[in-house]
Amino acid sequence: MTNTLVFAPDTLVRFRNGQILIHTTSSAAPAFVTDNAMLTGWLTQFARPLSAAQALQQVGAADRPVAVAALEHLLDAGALIAAETTGSAAVNDTAAHDRSRRHLRTLARSVYDLACDALAFGPDIERQLGISTGIGLERRLMALLAAVDGLRNEFRTRRDGYLERQLSALGVIAGQQDLRLHIGCGMGMLDNWVNIDIHPAPLAMNVLWGLPFADGSAQCVFVSHLLEHLYYPHDARAFLCEIRRVLKPGGIVRIVVPDVEQCIDAYVANDRSFFGSRRETWDWWPENPTRLEDFLAYAGAGTDPGYLFEAHKFGYDFETLSRLMQEAGLQHVERSEFMSSRHPELRVDEISAVAKARYGDRFYSLFVEGQA
Repeated sequence: MTNTLVFAPDTLVRFRNGQILIHTTSSAAPAFVTDNAMLTGWLTQFARPLSAAQALQQVGAADRPVAVAALEHLLDAGALIAAETTGSAAVNDTAAHDRSRRHLRTLARSVYDLACDALAFGPDIERQLGISTGIGLERRLMALLAAVDGLRNEFRTRRDGYLERQLSALGVIAGQQDLRLHIGCGMGMLDNWVNIDIHPAPLAMNVLWGLPFADGSAQCVFVSHLLEHLYYPHDARAFLCEIRRVLKPGGIVRIVVPDVEQCIDAYVANDRSFFGSRRETWDWWPENPTRLEDFLAYAGAGTDPGYLFEAHKFGYDFETLSRLMQEAGLQHVERSEFMSSRHPELRVDEISAVAKARYGDRFYSLFVEGQA
């Protein structure tokens, strides 16, 4: 038996009808089940790394076979693991990350479906679950919320170090001034800019964490086709407030979003060439959608929760975007055109494959600038 053991990070401990059940989220092995009070208390020691031999010395001779059998079962099920392996998984394990992304999609969709079911049942589900399990819906939901919140807290404790390592690799020092920030870079990197997006960007982060730069440290910010992926108004406004915070006085932000007003005009005018030309730019665009399907999807209506950051959450016209920017403290908000910024350093639209997409001689995007 492996010498030093600890419970795996995904071990679940549940209680049912006077019994304790121990299993993991990653193994199909049956749960370990016992009503032995001594054994239950003894096993809790493995919440921290502990020598199996030392632990077994604490058990009387009569109980030792039961304790050994419990350890063997939990080891086979993956609920107990060798302590030295708990930190050995590669942080950049691409296969594990891809699986996690799929799990997150499923989880987001499952939570939505669960909510719809719970609303349909009403109070009756509390009574039914209380009778069948002894625990109603609310307490089980609180357990789920606690598990999610615990995981998010673990993320938070690692956030600063994660960002600091990346900024150091990019040569960005604390308090550095006159930065140029390219937020939502995708695959298009701007030289001598800090290129930011979710993994695998040079600075990989969630922009809703807040920007890891000092107040007034950026001379300009370029954001192309990111804002529509944030929920409006709360998340979008919070993001723009962060941009306002890091811009130096007089600094400029250039924001590019889908021009939903053009979509509305094309829909009303039955301009099928506008919608049909999408596939010339994006070969993955669905074939033969109705005009309404095309327009509403582009504007962020009916977003499937499983698409996470990838889906559009809202659509902007100039009136709505300019008001949101002003609410975030930006001034002198004005409409621009492709590669036509009044500020030479912000004539960078061509780096964005989406910003330069067009039909005929018109671009699909809305270009707007504001000043700190």
